[in-house]
Amino acid sequence: MKFADIVSLRDDLLFNGAVQIGWLEHDLPQAEKAAKHYVFHGPDYHGVSENDYDGSHRLVDTASFTLDILRRIYGDSTDEPFELAIAGYGTGKSHLGVTLACLCSQPKSAVSKEILQNLSMADATIGREAQGLFKKSQPFLVVALNGMQDFDLNSEIIRQVLRVLNQEGHDTSVLENLRPRFRTAQVFTESFYETLKSDYQKQFGMENSFENIIESLKGQDEDTFHRVSLIYEQKMGSPIHAVGQESLHDFIRVTKETYCGPKKAFAGILIIFDEFGRYLEFSVQKPHVAGSGALQQLFECVQANGDGVFLLGFIQYELKAYISRIAPELRDDLNRYVTRYDAVKKVRLSTNLETLIANLLEKRDQARLEEQLTAIQGIDDIQKNMQAWFPDLGNYSLWMGKDRFRKIVVEGCWPLHPISTWILYKLSSAGKSLQQRSALSLLAEVYSDFSKGTIEPGNMLVPIDFCSESLIGEFLAAERYGQQGATANAYETVVAKYEYQLRTEEKLALKAVLLSTKIGVKVESKTDYLELLRQFSGLDLELITEAVGSLEREYGVLEWNDQLRQYEIVGEAVPRRTFLDHLERKAALVDSDQRASIFAQNYRKWSGQDLYNTDFGTKNNIATREWDYKIQFSNVSMIKLQIDYAVKMWLEAREIDQPRGYLIYCYVGPESKLDNIKDMVAGLLQDSLGENNVDWEIGAPIVVILLHDADGYLGQRVAEHWVLEEQMSDEEKAKFHNFIMDKSNSLKLDMENHVSKLERERYVLVATAKPIQPTRLSNMLYQVFDVIYYERTPFPFDGFSTARGNAAKDCQTFTRQFFLGFLDRNWLMTQAAQQKNRGEKVLDNAWGVFDNDGSLRLKPRDESLRKIIELLEGLLQPAEDDSGPLNLGYAMRLLCSPPYGFNIASAGLVLALFIGKRRNNLNMIRNQQLISVEAWLPDALQGNFLNLVMLDKTDVVVVSQETISEWERLLEDWDTEETYSGKITFHNRALKMQNTIPIPQPLYYKYDNLANRARVAQAKINDYENTLDDAVNKIHAGSEKSKLNLLAWGAFILKEQLSSMEMENTKWTSAQIQTVQENLASARLKTQQMFPNWYTRQTVRGIENLSDFKRQMYSVGRNLTSLGLDEEQKLLADHVEKIESNVRIIEELKQTTSNIKQMVDNSIINDSTTMETLNSWLEQVQVFARGLGDARMKIVVVERDVNDAKRMLALFQK
Repeated sequence: MKFADIVSLRDDLLFNGAVQIGWLEHDLPQAEKAAKHYVFHGPDYHGVSENDYDGSHRLVDTASFTLDILRRIYGDSTDEPFELAIAGYGTGKSHLGVTLACLCSQPKSAVSKEILQNLSMADATIGREAQGLFKKSQPFLVVALNGMQDFDLNSEIIRQVLRVLNQEGHDTSVLENLRPRFRTAQVFTESFYETLKSDYQKQFGMENSFENIIESLKGQDEDTFHRVSLIYEQKMGSPIHAVGQESLHDFIRVTKETYCGPKKAFAGILIIFDEFGRYLEFSVQKPHVAGSGALQQLFECVQANGDGVFLLGFIQYELKAYISRIAPELRDDLNRYVTRYDAVKKVRLSTNLETLIANLLEKRDQARLEEQLTAIQGIDDIQKNMQAWFPDLGNYSLWMGKDRFRKIVVEGCWPLHPISTWILYKLSSAGKSLQQRSALSLLAEVYSDFSKGTIEPGNMLVPIDFCSESLIGEFLAAERYGQQGATANAYETVVAKYEYQLRTEEKLALKAVLLSTKIGVKVESKTDYLELLRQFSGLDLELITEAVGSLEREYGVLEWNDQLRQYEIVGEAVPRRTFLDHLERKAALVDSDQRASIFAQNYRKWSGQDLYNTDFGTKNNIATREWDYKIQFSNVSMIKLQIDYAVKMWLEAREIDQPRGYLIYCYVGPESKLDNIKDMVAGLLQDSLGENNVDWEIGAPIVVILLHDADGYLGQRVAEHWVLEEQMSDEEKAKFHNFIMDKSNSLKLDMENHVSKLERERYVLVATAKPIQPTRLSNMLYQVFDVIYYERTPFPFDGFSTARGNAAKDCQTFTRQFFLGFLDRNWLMTQAAQQKNRGEKVLDNAWGVFDNDGSLRLKPRDESLRKIIELLEGLLQPAEDDSGPLNLGYAMRLLCSPPYGFNIASAGLVLALFIGKRRNNLNMIRNQQLISVEAWLPDALQGNFLNLVMLDKTDVVVVSQETISEWERLLEDWDTEETYSGKITFHNRALKMQNTIPIPQPLYYKYDNLANRARVAQAKINDYENTLDDAVNKIHAGSEKSKLNLLAWGAFILKEQLSSMEMENTKWTSAQIQTVQENLASARLKTQQMFPNWYTRQTVRGIENLSDFKRQMYSVGRNLTSLGLDEEQKLLADHVEKIESNVRIIEELKQTTSNIKQMVDNSIINDSTTMETLNSWLEQVQVFARGLGDARMKIVVVERDVNDAKRMLALFQK
């Protein structure tokens, strides 16, 4: 009987070992086939339970995960628009990504119905809810990114968006307009392709067609554009420049606004990023390809458009693990991205490989399968042993219950031995051992080798059947990345050295040891371990015992580690004992002081500890994130500096996410006396607070934990770890490479455990005189906050802890409206739901700032906040008869310090509430100058919170009623004054009063308005005086030089000024009007007197000057008309007309004489002259003679000229 006779492996559903998310674009039928056959698992169908854990993460089954994604994109979730799913290589991430993409991009299709049916099969409740979310059936615009490929991220996203839109037949011009350079390249290609065909073939190759180039440009492919731009530059002299809004942020925003939303084509944009971790590595290794800062742009783009865009990324392991995989010089760049994305929501997917295997192994002969299952002996013992050997098995409900274990693991996964199934699961979920293949492809490979072989009753595929050369190659690859120790290297060394000497049983025993080391086992004794190896190898206990003994004693390649209770493979490297002895010798050279210094300088990096979180904020209804402790590490010699630094940083801690406490772990070596150190540290804490003017009775949340390493155990571990990290030469690293990684990890764990042990001894000192009860550290740290910030005020302002919360922006809005005096309950009710809910929760429910009628209360209902308001009032009015200024910077620092503990956001709201309610009785003074709240706010509230530098420059002071009355009288009189000069006089009085009595804040606007009017009045007076001076100067100059044109011009200016003043006569004094009238009358009289002699002298030399002459005379005539001198204007007009007539007659005479001279010179009589010609000349002579006669009658011409002309005519006639 053969395996294949009983079961067959549906390798057609393995899709050649890997599903590719790129199928969505390049092979949609294959993608749909994969999506239809995706096997979900849920909590009620071969899935995980609420108690299943993997490390610190609760495992999430794929059915629940899918529902969560659908809720977040189709529902009304306010969570961040990001999620990262962690699952090992080959565990179906890409398959799940393809399934989600098909489901969300085509919700009405038959494929989606099958996917939802599969989801319902995994869990009926989840399936029903998912189907309910799809009632609207609005698709998502899905962008599917494969991080295993190398591409420019921004360009790839844009290309895919345009591809989907064009494929669906949507007009994409609005997007193309954002990047017009592509349209320019397209038009250029369409116009010049045939002409420049050789250039295009040179750039794109012979095989690339015109149609392909145009399609690529429509898809906004950067490489195609670059090539076309080179051709364009060669022919046009310059490249195609980028204009418009090129950023990914703008592109996604416009796509969302144009195509996504109710009654639009898509519900939103879903970006599925497969192998996101690999692309992280690529982005820093080849930023010139990926695009500089592309991942940061993607994060900010999704964050800003989170109401319609969602990013789902799939990674193999925690993001920080990727940092160790790249070159050291690139790690800082990668860490910048990792830090940003590491803060988003992450889930660890349960692979539930046993369910997939059970579905892939198709049962062909159920009867024979039952025979094989019956023949298996000791199933209960196998399950019992597995639960003992693999402690984390208890976290997986499927493996714990007998019925489900038998049904799914034993029967469903037959012919795999249960341990074989578990090993495949562990290798997959670890995400480290399998680098280049999936567990299912490994299964297919092994099954293919065994399927045609005969099978004995009760036999199964044991773990070593899977330990093929390809799997060992995966182990070696993982070890090259610094993961999973060095056991595979040791195995390879042993096999290569003794390949022909080792018997089959011995080789199988080595493989069993290798596998057990890789997945991790727990046994109680060597006998127990041998039983485990028997199960792994399928050999009899006697044979495996003999093989192990031979490997241990004869070959020396196995060594029992009594501490770890397991065998270790020893290759060509030196024995472990030699390594440990060498490490101890080097560590012994590190003295006690060095060990203390190494701890202080390095333990933060080794442990990764940065913050100690408390629940103080949560328990006290404060939603911001500052109520944690910043962790520092020190030693006795550095403790003073660390305390001083902590105190100074604490004094400056006001931000919403800046830790309010400092926790210092101080290493105390075995040579130090603990009591002396306690006294010294207590004194240092008290001195540091005194130097910084902090009251010791209240104190500061600075906590020092003395780690008294009495036996030097921690110091030894610190020295050894430091030696491994810093003091090993290249030769030593090569010599001990099999041990360094494992030892380093075990030392790190040992140090963490021992620090925790010393921490529990509770040698704790706190910077306060108040007693702190010794208890668990978390409780003590809570007590410290509790006793120091005993006057704290609730601040349940949600949204500060998430990227999409917009809490800071809403807080800024509330602060601004409080200062302006607009915020009351009525205003709040008109705001958007989010702002309204936050305002009610904080301002109304928690603080009680609104009265019953909706107005602001003078003092809030909350007792703690009421005390704060009373404190500020007291500072503003230190004595009954005297009011002093309150500096806002001082007030901000006061509120943020003990015992109140506000932050920059909550303290800003309190100050705004206090000042806004009293703004009519307060003056705001910046840099000794009065300023309105409206003018002050843009500088003080540039960001989301108040600017402390501006607060330090600003005081508020109470304004008395007497001051208000005096200013009211002045401003009222000023407001009634109508004349320009009167307004200026009042402004000067106000400036003088301001030097002694500041302007009350409620009257500042009126004062500012009147001051603006006064400035306008001053401009009017200046114009009046300048106009008067100009006119008088012209009149004087015209009179002195007898230039009537200048004299009349000055008079005209005065006439225009007088007309303007008469139109607003109430704004000018009678004296100002009289001055203009007197100067105008004098100028008019002078003009009349000068006119008779002046106008007769006006003439022009020739016709070429006639135009300018007439224009000048017209201007003078217009001025005369304006002055009412109509008779003079008519005389001037007649004179100009006469002058023009004479000038034209003279010009005609000149032309006639010129014509006569030309005719005489040119008309020569000879023998060939005809009578007809002679007669025509004589007729012309008669015409010219008459013309000369007319000229003589009209004007007196120079006699000589006329006579000469007549003489020439007479001679010519003869």
